[in-house]
Parts: sequence; structure tokens; C-alpha cells
Amino acid sequence: MNDLSHHIYEVDEMVVGNSLEAVSYSYLNEKPLLLNSRKKPYFFEFFEKGSSLEKYMVDSVEYELSTPNGIRKVGASKLEVWEKLVFYLSVAGLTSTADKAFSIRIEDDNLIKVTTHDSRVIRFKFNNLRIFDTENIAGFDSFKNSEKYKVVDWVHVRSGMKHEHDYLETDDDFVKEVYFYPSYRMGSGENDDRKDLVAVSYLTKKQLDDFEYSDTYVKFKVLNLMKEAGIKGPRNGRRHDDPNKHAYHSVKIEPSSREICVNEKMLHESENSFVFDNRDERTIYQNCEPGKNYLYKINENLR
Repeated sequence: MNDLSHHIYEVDEMVVGNSLEAVSYSYLNEKPLLLNSRKKPYFFEFFEKGSSLEKYMVDSVEYELSTPNGIRKVGASKLEVWEKLVFYLSVAGLTSTADKAFSIRIEDDNLIKVTTHDSRVIRFKFNNLRIFDTENIAGFDSFKNSEKYKVVDWVHVRSGMKHEHDYLETDDDFVKEVYFYPSYRMGSGENDDRKDLVAVSYLTKKQLDDFEYSDTYVKFKVLNLMKEAGIKGPRNGRRHDDPNKHAYHSVKIEPSSREICVNEKMLHESENSFVFDNRDERTIYQNCEPGKNYLYKINENLR
């Protein structure tokens, strides 16, 4: 049996990253992709309404989110597009380690050493390396912090789970958006009308260290937003002041976990065989004209 632990796979251009930008570039240019983390877009991230996705061979669908001010229309789910593109790249044999990369080291002579979660070692030799995300890559640690961090607070709703709203929005960067989604706790799921929520904020480093921007204050602000939207807890008999009207329990929510997304730009300058790509997904999409290549044929046959 051949021992592949010391085998070196040779590629012309290797793409490194887990973002939608990295996946898009790899798919549109039919380049091998090295996923350097298991992160994906969030389920509540959407393309803008009317965004063209023709080059991905994805229909430009629209979703409707119910809000207190009416219906908000958004484009296709970024998570669904990400998963579809990664699937096609995998079928085409262009995701050599899938999502199993634990650490990546770039060595001399254009070699990449990848250690997987199950301690396997895979080596690649490249002519060109395009890096979109540097997470889990040894040797690249100089970044320019963005002015604000995207903060995602996951919240369990204990009372007030049943209502018609999908989305709340404010003019403040602290709890700028609230998305309600079908709860999977207690055996509930997509066909259940009980909802939990996630709050999205954009905070500075100083605000992250301030208790007034903690998940406790997220709870207070979300409770007020839910009350303003007319969301109530379960019925609790009749009101004493007007027996013809129902009384309701108070809304109760409980912070579950917080994720801080660091949107950083790479400071490294591109070299002869290294490109550090800071472009956004729309720029990559607009600047690429894919032909009817192998990935196109796979996509066409599996649609």
C-alpha cells in the first residue's frame, strides 16, 4: 500500500480562505480551495434584493421578512450560496481537505503543510497562492483592526416565543438588528411557530470592554424592542380592569452566547507568488467572466 503521508500535491494556484469571497473566487476561476476554518456565513445574512447570481448558476430569489413596519425584502441566502459553491467545488475535487484543516504552515520553496483535525499531514506545492483569510495560518499575524466589530448575541426566548415578526431594526449600532428564527430547543423546529432570536451589533473595541454594551444590556434593549413591536408572553387569564380583554405574561429572554467577528484587512503586501486579496464578494463577482468549464458542467447536470 502506498504511503501518501510524504506525497506532495502540485497546483498552479491555491486559494486559501473560508469566506464567501474565497469560495466565490475559487468557484468562478475553477481553482483549488483550502478551507482554513469551519466558519460559514450566518443564516441571517442575505444578498441585496435584486443581486445577480447568474455566474453562480443560482436563481435570484427574494425572501420576505415580516417587521412591525411591513415586509422587508432581501435577496438570496449567503449561507445557501456558500454551501452550494463549496459542494460543487468538492464534487470537482477542488477542496482537498474539505473543512478538516486544523493548522496551515507556509514553508520555503512554495510549500504548504496542512495538518488536519485527525492529525493527518497533507502537503501542496504551488506556483501562486491567493490568501483571503489568514485564520489558522502560521506566520501571518499582522492585521489592521476594523473600526467596528460585528457582534452576534444569541438569545433564548423563554416567554413570548409566538408572534408574526421575523426582523426588527434600529438606527443604533448597538442592537442594530434582531432576527427571529424557529427554535430548535425542546424539540421544536422549522414546523414549530416558537421562535428564538439573535441580535447583531457593530461595536468599537472600547465598547466591547464596556459593561453597558454587554449581553446584559442587549437583553434590556431587545426586551424594549419586543414590547414596542407588540410581542407578548402567553395569555394569563383576563384583565382585572377590563374582563373583556386578555392578560398576558411578560416577555422573558435569556442571553445564550456571544460571538465577536473581527473584520480585519491584511496588511501584507503581495509578492511574486503571494497575493493577499481584500476584495469583497461583489467585486470578485463583477471582475470574473467564467466560461463553460468543468464546474459549469457539474452545476448544470446537478441542478
